[in-house]
Amino acid sequence: MRADLDRGFEALESGRLEAAAQIVERCRRIDRRNPDVVALAAAVADADGNVDESLAQYRLLQELRPDDPMPRISIARIELHDLEDPDAALDTLEKAFEFIDDEVDLIEGIYVRAEALLARDEPAQAREALAELSTSVIEDGTLALDLAGLALAAEDFAAARRWIDAAKKADPALAADAAHLLGSVCEDSGDRDGMISAWLETRRLDLAAAPGHLQISDDEVERIAVATLHELPANIREKLERVPILIDDIPSEDLVQEGFDPRSLGLFTGIPMPEQGELAPSVTNIRLFKRNLESAAHDVEHLAEEIRITVLHETAHYFGLDEDDLEALGLD
Repeated sequence: MRADLDRGFEALESGRLEAAAQIVERCRRIDRRNPDVVALAAAVADADGNVDESLAQYRLLQELRPDDPMPRISIARIELHDLEDPDAALDTLEKAFEFIDDEVDLIEGIYVRAEALLARDEPAQAREALAELSTSVIEDGTLALDLAGLALAAEDFAAARRWIDAAKKADPALAADAAHLLGSVCEDSGDRDGMISAWLETRRLDLAAAPGHLQISDDEVERIAVATLHELPANIREKLERVPILIDDIPSEDLVQEGFDPRSLGLFTGIPMPEQGELAPSVTNIRLFKRNLESAAHDVEHLAEEIRITVLHETAHYFGLDEDDLEALGLD
């Protein structure tokens, strides 16, 4: 069974969920309450998005290994992200911290705690939690960049910059992502010149990078965009007849120089319809940034949905809706 479990964890690590699930079933026939079997079953259910099953298995693992903080940390993460209950997540984490004596568990526990505190709109407490971590102990560049994002959300701009530097040092391949996040840090801290400089660097690096694994033709983007417009009522479609949808790879350098995010998915240009009677006519269009849309999606279906949401988002701007309105409609 030990060799089978090793193969199961290897299959899980490489994303072969079906193979890992088959190994779980074989091992369960031998010993359903073996802690390693339960750990694999929990991880497979977690990766597959089966919230109820993953919670059940992590709770069983917690019973079998009461001194192991990992099941509690995993439960807290699910309570926060899937059940949207930050209070429960924090309560669960309190128990986990009683047993943490491993650096990996400590990092994950603090990460989830900071996320939960931010979900409760407690940025000062989130800053305190993140302050327990040192950039010197993080060797994973992606994790460092994630921590930079958390520090930014907690409004700790100095810490966010430190984590960005740590991410670049740990993994130079993250330079573009690091530059983009630095632009956001500068934006939120009121450093407009720094924001534009960082985002121009992001644009340069994105253009220099090889195309991603997911690519789509301009014709297909247009087809999805037109199909999206046909979802709208006829009276609204009539008002959009004079608003062309244009397709570019990424925002132009001029747009970024004006402070526009180089990784934006779309842009409405012109005067919103409710204001057109008061102001002089202007060029009005909706732009879709194909390469950014491709990068934002993980598969073809997700890409089509990103295009659809972006078209609806920018169309809503044409009708005068602001960002709060769009968030209420689920188009943010």
